[in-house]
Amino acid sequence: MRNLSISLATSLLSGLLLYLWRLSYAFSDLAVLWLLLLAAMIFLGNWSLVIDHWLAERGIVLKPESWLSRWLSGRILAFFSSTLLVGALVPFLAWQVLNMSAAEAAVLLGLVFSTAWLFLWARGFVGRHFMPPFDRILTLGPSAWLVGLPFAIVLFLISWRTTSVPLSMLDATFSEAVRLGFDALPERRGWIAEVLAFGYAFKAAKLWLVAQLRDYPLVALLFNLDAALFGFLAARSGVVVTNFIDTHYDREA
Repeated sequence: MRNLSISLATSLLSGLLLYLWRLSYAFSDLAVLWLLLLAAMIFLGNWSLVIDHWLAERGIVLKPESWLSRWLSGRILAFFSSTLLVGALVPFLAWQVLNMSAAEAAVLLGLVFSTAWLFLWARGFVGRHFMPPFDRILTLGPSAWLVGLPFAIVLFLISWRTTSVPLSMLDATFSEAVRLGFDALPERRGWIAEVLAFGYAFKAAKLWLVAQLRDYPLVALLFNLDAALFGFLAARSGVVVTNFIDTHYDREA
């Protein structure tokens, strides 16, 4: 029941924050607050993994009384690792959610839940043989890959079959296609709209290229690979958010 509760909390909380972001971004720049909450969970979840790993290895090679312990705390490594992870995951997740169909949203929730449950189950199994924090460290990567790969294929197929090229793209020039992409931006201007402009321009350019290469369907498949990449990134974020909730679960219970 503990694993089930944490898995449900991970998937529902992550899904709720991304849904609130999608619902409110067109009305106010304050919509970024929902993304900041998700970013904080990803940052802290990865931070604890990196710090615990560093301290465990430091305890093996460095004497506790050494003055080097103050300088080799691992905080700089954890900060940069967590910042890079947030910088890679959150913007991509936020952009994909804005253009996600109901079917893709359902698959995303299933992906996060499955990743969370597998990570917790595998950690319990590995924990019978390995000391903490290596039980978590050794199960992080395999959990993300074992779930991310099949779900990435599913998301790729959904994107390939449901994405349609607007008729206006068939005869449009490249600049006209990019302008059509900008038309999808919210009427309210602001820094979020300016950042999103790059994403909408990329999507419009991708659809334009698909339209130009409509006689080469195999080439057009390449332009749906971002949906597959999204599956892997979502699985990775699911693991670190699960780790964050797991480390605080017993304290709040």
